Amino acid sequence: MKYDFTSIIDRKGKDAIAVDVLPNLLGPNNPIQVRDGLDMIPMWIADMNFPALPTITEAIIERAKHPTYGYFKTRDEYFDSIIRWHEVRNHVTGLEKEHIGYENGVLGGVASALHVLCSQGDHVLVHAPTYIGFTGTLNNNGYHIVHSNLKKDEEGIWRMDFEDMEEKIVKNKIHILSDKNIKVMYNKNKYLSFDSEYKICIYNKCTCRFCSTWV
Repeated sequence: MKYDFTSIIDRKGKDAIAVDVLPNLLGPNNPIQVRDGLDMIPMWIADMNFPALPTITEAIIERAKHPTYGYFKTRDEYFDSIIRWHEVRNHVTGLEKEHIGYENGVLGGVASALHVLCSQGDHVLVHAPTYIGFTGTLNNNGYHIVHSNLKKDEEGIWRMDFEDMEEKIVKNKIHILSDKNIKVMYNKNKYLSFDSEYKICIYNKCTCRFCSTWV
């Protein structure tokens, strides 16, 4: 099956934060202005502007035809598809249904993991700049945010400060890493920085929560 990554879809009026909310982000009486000839680009929204796979749309429509939408139980097909995906993509074997938990999104998963691994009032390390969703989840659940800021290298490129990160990991032990952070870790050797991050976490017995990405 061919995927459609080129069609331009008009999302106005469909409640998309990237389209309908962004212009009024500062308030209904203070619309965001852009200069003539430029477009508003919602760079922080983790949206995909290409259409969903047709089989996904068809499955949703077929289920929606049934007139009741009560409480649900995750079916075996749900777990089987996750297990199969990990086997094919990540060569993971031995994964069982009992190893998989259901969460209504990444942020719910972050909150659940933190409740298991630490207590309210504990400090949690995140890289700055970080995802605003992490900031809200940590603050709303009573955790204290510790930032590790980027620093410029000799070529003027922003990189992770691994010395600063390791110093703060030793003190705090809990670390949240997102795909936004991983992007600034890449250098001429694509995997060198990620390997450094992983080794720092393991050496210091840090609990590291990877979000919005499969590692």
